[in-house]
Amino acid sequence: MSAPIILRQRSGPIITIIVWAFLALLLIDAIVRGSWDTVGTFLPPLALVGWLVFILLWRPAVIVGSEQVVIREILRTTTVPFANITDIRLSTIVSIMAIAPNGAERTYRPWNAPGMPRRKVDSGLTGGTRPESVDNHPSFELLRRWENFDARAKTATTPTDPTTTVWNLGVVGVSLVLILLDIFSRL
Repeated sequence: MSAPIILRQRSGPIITIIVWAFLALLLIDAIVRGSWDTVGTFLPPLALVGWLVFILLWRPAVIVGSEQVVIREILRTTTVPFANITDIRLSTIVSIMAIAPNGAERTYRPWNAPGMPRRKVDSGLTGGTRPESVDNHPSFELLRRWENFDARAKTATTPTDPTTTVWNLGVVGVSLVLILLDIFSRL
């Protein structure tokens, strides 16, 4: 059994940390100056901005296990067992075709999953375009694990687990609380 890997855009955590550092700098500046009314006024909207950047750029991910893939998006999390996946396509967008709970085939395109970059044009020294190798791309591990599981599953006769989707109630709850705090701070 292999450890799960987390796939997300490389820029998501970097941008989130930069925004958090900037927001912290603003708050520290207000605290050092002794502007407590400014801190009280701007803390809720700054916390809301920091939270929104986190749930939009850092939290969404594709978590690849040894027998399933978890697609963690902004408001929902979908768990798809490898046995239910019919195809995986890696391009600029990662597409996972799978059997949905109602029995129909559905295509999942995870938010913030690292897709293949478009062809890059170099300066002409190497003869034109240089596509990134699929084997070296982070999303290739998703494809590799599914193909390895598919080869094992053909010999097994165990029943498959259903694809499940749940709402991220914690994310929704924290978002609503921060929005209400922001509204009340402006009154």
